[in-house]
Amino acid sequence: MKVVFPKDCIKYCIEGHPESPKRVELIYNALMDKVEFVDAKPAKKEDILLCHTEEHYNKVLNKDYFDWDTPVIEPYYPLLSAGSAIKAAEINGFSLSRPPGHHAGSDFLEGFCYFNNICIATKKLGKRTAILDLDVHHGNGTEDIVFGDEDILYVSIHQHPLYPGTGLKSEENCINFPLPPLTDEDLYLKTLKKALEHVVAFEPEVLAISLGFDTYIGDPLANFALKEESYEKIGKLVGDVVEEYNFNYFIVLEGGYSDKIGDLALKFFEGFVWSRK
Repeated sequence: MKVVFPKDCIKYCIEGHPESPKRVELIYNALMDKVEFVDAKPAKKEDILLCHTEEHYNKVLNKDYFDWDTPVIEPYYPLLSAGSAIKAAEINGFSLSRPPGHHAGSDFLEGFCYFNNICIATKKLGKRTAILDLDVHHGNGTEDIVFGDEDILYVSIHQHPLYPGTGLKSEENCINFPLPPLTDEDLYLKTLKKALEHVVAFEPEVLAISLGFDTYIGDPLANFALKEESYEKIGKLVGDVVEEYNFNYFIVLEGGYSDKIGDLALKFFEGFVWSRK
């Protein structure tokens, strides 16, 4: 498996902010001896405008915004993360980069997200795509961008109540599975099977995965109760569908803020990739 890891993504840090370089460093260390790493280039303006308004693009580029959760950073880093997702989509890979993206809508940034990496990569690829969002928070930005697009299905499994408070019902091409706090492995896996039924029925060419590890019982920003071994089972369920239906795929890192994130990523990819060898 190829992992897109643009090393510059660890060069910025907001002191005390949970979205820190440590997240990707822990995953990098866990996968280091098992995968091939490749680099990426920043996304271009025309890539960003596939999903975002020019006004939003200029806001990020000119650092003309204010959000408590989404601090002002050099625009190079959101552009690089979007470029990493584009590269992952080209090679059936995993984009190990930051900042994340699924809370960024067509004309807004929030929730640690500046540009919507998975949507930009999906639109750039231009194929019939199902986006499966496994982050514990609903991807309100992704839903905002893809809503009503007949060539994209969005399916999200997330905690409610929890930030951002969206994703309570399913409409058109956006299928939502809000689950209560303390959701355990049994309920989560049952729900994931239902979510994957929607993916298969859509008959996509590509499965794009917004992969968050904040569903873990020890994550400080949410209240699900998945354990370390749960992630291998999640990876295997998703990987089985990819293999059976011969989907192209790509994966983009979203959230996950515990010190176990590296171990959780290793478990996921053991199920998704290495259990098939």
